[in-house]
Amino acid sequence: MTTPAEPPSPARVLAPLLLVPASRRHFRLPLSALEKAYGMTAPLVDELTALGLPRRETPDGPLFDENDIASLSLHLRLPSARRAVMAFWIRALRRLVSDGAPPAHRVDVTVGCPDPGHEGPCRYEADLGEGGAGGVFETGPEPQRILASLTLTASGRPRELPPILRELCEEFREVDYYLLPGDAGADPGLLGRTGIADCILMAQALVDAARARGVEARLAGGLIVAVPFSSTHTWAECRVDGTWLPVDPLLPKALAAWGVPGAELWSPTLAPVGLFHRLGGAPLRPVTHGGTPCGASLRTREEVPA
Repeated sequence: MTTPAEPPSPARVLAPLLLVPASRRHFRLPLSALEKAYGMTAPLVDELTALGLPRRETPDGPLFDENDIASLSLHLRLPSARRAVMAFWIRALRRLVSDGAPPAHRVDVTVGCPDPGHEGPCRYEADLGEGGAGGVFETGPEPQRILASLTLTASGRPRELPPILRELCEEFREVDYYLLPGDAGADPGLLGRTGIADCILMAQALVDAARARGVEARLAGGLIVAVPFSSTHTWAECRVDGTWLPVDPLLPKALAAWGVPGAELWSPTLAPVGLFHRLGGAPLRPVTHGGTPCGASLRTREEVPA
């Protein structure tokens, strides 16, 4: 796999997003955040606006959908925290394919109040999947709090998928990864209409296609485990010869398209065993605050054997 020499044009990157119904978007991101958090200069924003980038005008200025902006930033290879985290994934994958025993990791689920100054204590609910250390937590106004810690041991090493699953990946080789706004990923027809998918939509399509081929398959929600920060993710798992293998051709294709250094190490037909850690069977929403999803930092370190 080779990394494209140049990123695509703004018009080409934006075109698939314009096929997503505007009614599914959440316009919350202010103009000031576009350059600071996503590397978008004012001239680029003006160009995208002229091309039809969805926005909502308010007395305080335009608001944008965060998933639209994050997708555009990644495809145009602009600097962002999200893009920086992807380098950790490549480093973790390289560690797994090297010699030595697969590492164990400790993941601390850390939160901060998204609405400081509200009345009463903070009430968090952590859903960390099957067997996870979840539950309900009430805390004071601490800036940061570790709600739970997980110790994860890699189940093996990355390996090439068997032929039947390589054929499955080939079926979706033209799909492009976009972070989809709102609940657009729940629309099963979106992939066919637009040629784009997020991890949830892609995973469900892979599960359906595998089952149609007679392969046992399921959804997996969990973590991409990497030091110093892990990330939540959703993927498909297929059972071949009694072994469940993670199948995700879309993410490595995206990393190459986005120009992430080292992406050539991860081919679309590689089962990222050990890098992906399943926590449950559905997309994870690890932490909510007062019933509203909130960001959680998944600080990760490698455990040193005693």
